[in-house]
Amino acid sequence: MEGQGAGCARRGRRLSVDLDPGRIDLWCACIEDIEEAGLLPRYAALLGTQELARMERMHFARDRRRDLVARALVRTVLSRYAAPEPREWVFRADVHGRPRIANPPPGPGIEFNLSHSGGLVVLGVGTGCALGVDVESISRNTDTDRLDRYFAPREREALLELPEAQRRRRFFELWTLKESYLKARGEGLRLALDAFAFDFTGERGLRLSFEPRLADSPRRWRFWQFTPRTDHVAAVCAGRGEPPEGEPRLTVREVVPLAWEKVVQVGFSRCGPD
Repeated sequence: MEGQGAGCARRGRRLSVDLDPGRIDLWCACIEDIEEAGLLPRYAALLGTQELARMERMHFARDRRRDLVARALVRTVLSRYAAPEPREWVFRADVHGRPRIANPPPGPGIEFNLSHSGGLVVLGVGTGCALGVDVESISRNTDTDRLDRYFAPREREALLELPEAQRRRRFFELWTLKESYLKARGEGLRLALDAFAFDFTGERGLRLSFEPRLADSPRRWRFWQFTPRTDHVAAVCAGRGEPPEGEPRLTVREVVPLAWEKVVQVGFSRCGPD
């Protein structure tokens, strides 16, 4: 994690984390950090039969491993906020295909969103607001020559003005912001990608604009972008409520499920809109 900060590893016991409506927690698990061979069978023991069957249908071993870590991360982290044990959580897809908790515990509703790319898994957890998280490996292949598939005209023009050496990273910076918004809205790619656009302002700022057909306002959302690993870009989108309330605080942790975790200080490369 770039920008290391104070934090201590936690081992061997489950510690509670408060579900604070003024805070969003990000849990970042790097698959390369999982060094104990005995952890993977423990992760598999947490999953249901349908989850295991889906994982086994994956062709590549790296995909099966990443899926296993991601599902174990969700289950173990949710059990830090509420009473159910990791094995007890039940999930169902909503009408848009987004996983939801089918057996929610009493108390404040838990919002969570998961993203993974390459060897990194990022889970966002909050309450009382819509939440979307996206992480992308900037080393993966992508079609930067067909920008009209992903971006609004103004975004495409800004990308094409950049030298080719900078275009790939900016592509993923824009895409993670757009994807985090789509996930926070809960409708995924059903929303037109060219109907909203991001502009970068100054060193760390950003602006968001919508076409009338989306019936949305930039004042409803807050975004953060950061570099969890040197070869990854991540973005978070959170709803501000109606009317917009105070800006949520973000806490970032590095974690290996069932082994250790630490809070880290992260410098956000961009946030907004103000």
